Amino acid sequence: MGVAAKTRATTDATHSVRDRILDEAQTLFAEHGYAAASTRAIAQATGVNLAQLHYHFGAKKDLFKAAYRRGAEQVTESRARALVNLRAEYAGRPIPLEALVRSFVTPFMLAGETPEGSATMRMHARLHTEPDDVAKEVLSQVYDETTLAYLEAFEQVLPNLARDRLCWRLYFMMGAYRYTLLQTGRLEAMSGGACDSGDFDRAVAEIVPFLCAGLRAD
Repeated sequence: MGVAAKTRATTDATHSVRDRILDEAQTLFAEHGYAAASTRAIAQATGVNLAQLHYHFGAKKDLFKAAYRRGAEQVTESRARALVNLRAEYAGRPIPLEALVRSFVTPFMLAGETPEGSATMRMHARLHTEPDDVAKEVLSQVYDETTLAYLEAFEQVLPNLARDRLCWRLYFMMGAYRYTLLQTGRLEAMSGGACDSGDFDRAVAEIVPFLCAGLRAD
């Protein structure tokens, strides 16, 4: 095997180990939370030793952030593309509120349909119970840029709504879809099993008009 081939093989093996660690980290952090999921348990589930885990990701907080960002950045990239497409489609005309809300919530909520996305969304839903320094840092790093871009877009669509009031309503909107992702079983209990909180397509269809009504309220 030549030098180039050996280098490629080593790189592939390194990526494979990193990906396996992230797979298990996402699963265990999603199931048990930051405090309860130990790096030792993640290393054992991956089949590596602690030294290897720390070599690739450093401290536990860094591993958590890497595991979270792995899926969450797909959401923010999807949101950013959706906003660019809406602005191109309406070319200076007001974007319909329903379209703007749908483009904001759909990438987040439908991410739960894939195993990797589901783990990320469950990690997100648990963030309010995680240590403040971890939660605030990861939320800021991942979401601030696209959230502020959407805030500007919502201001253009709802020009009569004061900025502070709009911020409160967007904050409530984030709380609504975050709770939906928790799948607490309350929906099933209230509906006698007629509704399924894991039906994300139905969840999007129901939450968009609900959120639009709240944003438009006097």
